[in-house]
Amino acid sequence: MVVVTGLMLIRVFIFNSSIEIMLIEVRSWCVIGFNSSISILGFLLAGFTIFATLSKPRMLVEMMNHIHKESNLPYLKYNFFVFMRVFIFYIFFIFIYLIVILFGSHDGLYECFLKLFTHYEFYREISIKIANIIVGSSFVFLLLQLKTFIFNIYSIVMNSLRWVCHEHENN
Repeated sequence: MVVVTGLMLIRVFIFNSSIEIMLIEVRSWCVIGFNSSISILGFLLAGFTIFATLSKPRMLVEMMNHIHKESNLPYLKYNFFVFMRVFIFYIFFIFIYLIVILFGSHDGLYECFLKLFTHYEFYREISIKIANIIVGSSFVFLLLQLKTFIFNIYSIVMNSLRWVCHEHENN
């Protein structure tokens, strides 16, 4: 993530890329990011719902009774908060992409707002460069969140299997 953000900073501030090309990129990246994030979020929510529905209630109750040492939360809340964190980041960036799509169009609300300032061109150039960095880096960040979600599913499935083995040992 840091490497990609660093490379985006170098591309935007050191190499003389056209501001108009960067603006077109940001606008098109936001459309791509919005569409793909909405689709991925739908799959993640469906997967999480299936997982939560199929989990053994006794295991979930037992997870509620044990405290996660690092967070001082019950294991159930800790495990579910890890999933919620991924959902929150996806929703946050979907909101960012939507704001750019709605208000960042040619002669849109944001551009009209910037025209109120005396240094319009400077503020426009800086905001386009910052948007380029944020939107470009967000794709990698969301991909890493997807990786985290997959690992968390794996981890909880393994815990569920351990629970089944534990139940057999105690019976």
